[in-house]
Amino acid sequence: MYSPEKLHPIAYLGSVVNALKNLWIPIIIVLFNSREAIFSGNISLKYFLISGGVLLLAVILFGGYDFLNKYRTRFWIEDGKFIYKDGVISNREKELDISRIQSIDFNEPIFHRIFGAVKLDIITPGEGIKIDTIKKSQAQSIQSILYNEMSQLNEAMEIGASSKWPKEKTSESISADQFDTLYKMKGKSLILMSMTSGALGAFLAIVFGFINLIGANFLIERYFEVFEGLVRNVFMAIGIAVLIFIIVGYIIGILILSIKYFNYILKTKSDDLVVEYGLLEKKHKSVNINRVQNIIIKDSIIRRMIGYYSLSVTITSDSLDSEEIDGKVELLPFIKKKRLYEIIDGIFPNYHVEVPEKVVPLRGYRRYFQIILSLLIIATGVIQYFWFDYTWIIGLVLAAVFIISGVYNARNTGYSIHGNEINMMMTGFFSRSHFVIKHEKLIEAQWVVNPFLKRSELGVITLVTAAGMLGSSATLKFIDRKDIEKIWNWAERGHSDGEDIVEGNQSMENQ
Repeated sequence: MYSPEKLHPIAYLGSVVNALKNLWIPIIIVLFNSREAIFSGNISLKYFLISGGVLLLAVILFGGYDFLNKYRTRFWIEDGKFIYKDGVISNREKELDISRIQSIDFNEPIFHRIFGAVKLDIITPGEGIKIDTIKKSQAQSIQSILYNEMSQLNEAMEIGASSKWPKEKTSESISADQFDTLYKMKGKSLILMSMTSGALGAFLAIVFGFINLIGANFLIERYFEVFEGLVRNVFMAIGIAVLIFIIVGYIIGILILSIKYFNYILKTKSDDLVVEYGLLEKKHKSVNINRVQNIIIKDSIIRRMIGYYSLSVTITSDSLDSEEIDGKVELLPFIKKKRLYEIIDGIFPNYHVEVPEKVVPLRGYRRYFQIILSLLIIATGVIQYFWFDYTWIIGLVLAAVFIISGVYNARNTGYSIHGNEINMMMTGFFSRSHFVIKHEKLIEAQWVVNPFLKRSELGVITLVTAAGMLGSSATLKFIDRKDIEKIWNWAERGHSDGEDIVEGNQSMENQ
């Protein structure tokens, strides 16, 4: 890998595929305009040859440049840098400092797996490098070499000083290809995760994409016609149709997520974490724990009832080529609470993770639902008056849901300060996100107060850490002004005065 390497030969076929992708709209227009001649069989050989020739010429023009660019692409490692070079008319060269690499990821789409090829993505705080198609053995070799180079650079920096990250194993005690498996998701956990991870949403994303492609009117009209023919009552027919759609969509969504997260494994070697998952498209993502900007523990009310949580971290990158432009890397998508904190203690020993103290005062509770409740009342009144006499029943049910959700959010919002760290619990619709942030990773603090909040001695504060291109934000809403000031003082100075430190005396088992 220290001499220039080429792309996998299958990458050149990708140039043809990309050209066809760029031409699919003109092709559809031509076929649509020629539909009568095609179905009647009156297409002449001359027309067929001309159309085929034009298509071939367009593919050559659109794909030829990309083909030449891939043919000239080279990449190698030299003097502590990863170098990538391509270009046809003018040469382009990128150099990544190995010591600044945040993540080394490679994906194996199902077509690439047939030929033993992968897509490699190397991410840094600045611009990363995305290599289209290389041999899997090349990707594994790059990953192994970069891990060793980073370990050597870290050790060189730590000579004469105590290690910033306590380690049980060093790079000398583990071979380059040896990883310890920390967690592997089993079949039961995979199904439970899929059932509680927005399976219906995954299905709807595909359905709406398909509807957008072929048109919604045709599908919806035919869909409801079937049920109107079976059930005389129109509203009953619509209700049954929607119920069947939701049930079938939920089942298909579970299948989609199960395929996506199949055989999920978290591995570790020295300061590097690697996750692998996927049945049809296998993904490999890596994170260096020294580059982590914050820790995020998430749960929903359903997952909390069965005792499962998820763990994510954020890294920095300005690369537009990266799939996760928000910088978030999911390490543990579904794991028992006790096991989760054992793993966190093992891989992040210098993070203090505790349950944030709940701090929203009673006068702030109504603010979590009053705006959406007002809009709901207006919408319900309008629909009730002009269209449907029983809208008030639906409105009452939705109002109850939003009020309960608002109270749940208020009761779970909070923070705890521990030295140079802050634990913040941010809430959503029956969900919670527990952020653990170190002061040195903080890049911005925002304190929002309007006249209404000022009169009630309440406020909203947001802490931002670097993460991808967008940043990672943790926001506490409608908390007491004195708590806002404590967090603000901590963000400004990096620590609180003795009397301002909020001691977290709750155990993690009570979360």
